[in-house]
Amino acid sequence: MGAAATCLAAMLVAATMFVDPRAWLLIRNTVVLASGATAIAVPIGAALAFLLLRTDFPGRTILLVVFGSMLFVPIYLQAAGWDAGFGKQGWYSFAHGSAATPILDGWRAAIWIHGVAAIPWVILITGLGLWLVEPELEEAALLDGSALSVFFHVTARRTAPFLILAAMWILVTVGTEMTVTDLYRVRTFAEEIYIDVPFVGAINTLEPLRPTGVATAVFVSSLVAITLVLLSRLVPPEHFPSHAPQRVFRLGRWRWPVAFVVGLLVLVLVGTPLLNVVYKAGLVVEQLDGTRVRHWSLMSFLRIVSNSPGQFGEEHGWTLLIASLAATATVVVATPLGWLARRGTLRTLPAVTSAAVCLAIPGPMIGLSVIWLLNREDSDLLVWLYDRTIFAPWLAMFVKALPIAILILWYAFRTVADELLESASTEGAGAMARFMRIGMPSRWRAVASAGLAAFAIASGDLAASILVVPPGITTIPVRVFGLLHSGVDDQVAGICLTTVWCFAATGGLILWLMRPRRNETRANSDHRV
Repeated sequence: MGAAATCLAAMLVAATMFVDPRAWLLIRNTVVLASGATAIAVPIGAALAFLLLRTDFPGRTILLVVFGSMLFVPIYLQAAGWDAGFGKQGWYSFAHGSAATPILDGWRAAIWIHGVAAIPWVILITGLGLWLVEPELEEAALLDGSALSVFFHVTARRTAPFLILAAMWILVTVGTEMTVTDLYRVRTFAEEIYIDVPFVGAINTLEPLRPTGVATAVFVSSLVAITLVLLSRLVPPEHFPSHAPQRVFRLGRWRWPVAFVVGLLVLVLVGTPLLNVVYKAGLVVEQLDGTRVRHWSLMSFLRIVSNSPGQFGEEHGWTLLIASLAATATVVVATPLGWLARRGTLRTLPAVTSAAVCLAIPGPMIGLSVIWLLNREDSDLLVWLYDRTIFAPWLAMFVKALPIAILILWYAFRTVADELLESASTEGAGAMARFMRIGMPSRWRAVASAGLAAFAIASGDLAASILVVPPGITTIPVRVFGLLHSGVDDQVAGICLTTVWCFAATGGLILWLMRPRRNETRANSDHRV
């Protein structure tokens, strides 16, 4: 880990000799934005992960489902939720006369929204680290010290690398996303690419990347190098959990006070943006005696929400079609990569490289690459695919969704007991037979989860697909993003409400499919040394 950090620092220092000042400023802004989001997400997410997974916190299962469902809610919906209350057109801004100088604007808004959006991912990554702490080490340390000493000297120390991984995940996601930065006019690396591309005519060359071309190469290469190292450590063979149950830390007399504080925190992080959108969907403005009076109407709310699916039915249809095709292709590609990577060594190289590169490339650059690939005047077929079909947005969504499917299937296939495969091999089963008769049947839930996760990522993608959606076709993210620039009105609130529940339900279904089963855990544990 230290060698990787040293290598990255050397790369970034060397890059300063080749990157022009404008590009270096964009990289600095991206790092500052990611650092601010990390400062919000990592402490809160790590504390919640520990409380919900390793203590006797009351109601932890419900909160785990809530945050798990939030994993795949796209950033544009979360931005809409916060902007509906505290942006320029937010109800709070109008009520307190601060529309000209809203609470959420510029850097403050971008850092806060990215930080809150990253908290569920920090809980997931940190929770994985907490789950992989060996119970034997904690029990042995408990013989010589208190529970608090065990936490600091064993649990926290063993989980620390996953905090670093969570921070790097935030850097990757913030560095490749332009939705929030475009809404709040914060110039970052991905935002610069998105703004410059539509106004450049020489799209058949790499000219649109200038003057950030060199910065692109340095920034993406750095992210790929970090991601390769950290992904290779995500599922090391020595970290398979044993069959022993995890130790539960008792909160004692602090149990209910901590529950109260966490409840308030969840209400702020999850409830506030949702309530903002609910309020905006039912907000009615009436003229009474020359005065504009605002009030909330249940009938107006029900009308807006019920009419939204039909009003945006075409956008929902295109989103469903393209995302479904992209998710299907993602599972087809990620399944063999995950199965090959389960054995470690050089066999992990295709999976790790594919996941790292797709993660590190900024979303607008994915779209730009698709344009460069397909918009060829000398090829009638490519031009037809680009202008007349959904191939371009499908390809962009496929690249965006591939990493999450690879990660899920890689880890799932790693948990297949080697003894089962060796026994099948001695009975004459070939590699394909072992995969079809043991791998797929035993991990069909993980394959289904990978498909659902890929679908959620693809259907919520904006940064990669917004540049390549052909004329006459509009997806939900593109439509909502366009409307958000004018503020969140009742129409935007209605479509956000109907969409966010679909993503939350998808996240909940993924959690249900991926839940550990006792009989399977016990069977696999019996095979581990």
